[in-house]
Amino acid sequence: MKKTLTIMLAVMLTLALVFTLAACGGNKTATEAQTATTAATEAAPAATEAATEAAAAGTSSIVPADTIFMYNGVSVVLNDEAEPVIGALGDPVNTSSQLSCHGGEGDDKTYEYNGFSVGTYPKDGVDRILEVVISGEGIPTAKGIQVGDPLSKVTEAYGDGYRTVGMYYAYEAGEGKSLQFFIENDTVKEIDYYYDV
Repeated sequence: MKKTLTIMLAVMLTLALVFTLAACGGNKTATEAQTATTAATEAAPAATEAATEAAAAGTSSIVPADTIFMYNGVSVVLNDEAEPVIGALGDPVNTSSQLSCHGGEGDDKTYEYNGFSVGTYPKDGVDRILEVVISGEGIPTAKGIQVGDPLSKVTEAYGDGYRTVGMYYAYEAGEGKSLQFFIENDTVKEIDYYYDV
């Protein structure tokens, strides 16, 4: 009974996350959100069991420092003030904004660069770093993982203490910060540094 309840809770939380991202205008289209929901529902029992085993075994090898994105000498720290970081990264290729769905007054903003983007959210009149999404090859994490690498290289570098949400392998670092790898055909297609507001 307890295991069934745990699985049901995992499915409900996964669905809530997917629909929240879709409602907030996340990076995924509605079709991708539906696909992620279906995959998450099918994967929930295994994901819950894997997460429980990983937590019990203490096999996660990620700390908050692993969620700091480095690019050309610029440190992008989740939940830090965005203005100095965006200024240090230089002119983005494209910018966009939409009304925030993260509880603050103002807009969520996305700054696109070559191979990655930086998302912000407003809090107390200040834009803060919400996420960094790496979509291009040649931009590695601190442990050398990049788009195009096999899943086995991810688990070698970060361990087995991940949880799966659809096609994402998420490593939780505490403090609301995580490092997530979008895996398709056992290959890293996208890397997300994410702050859970």
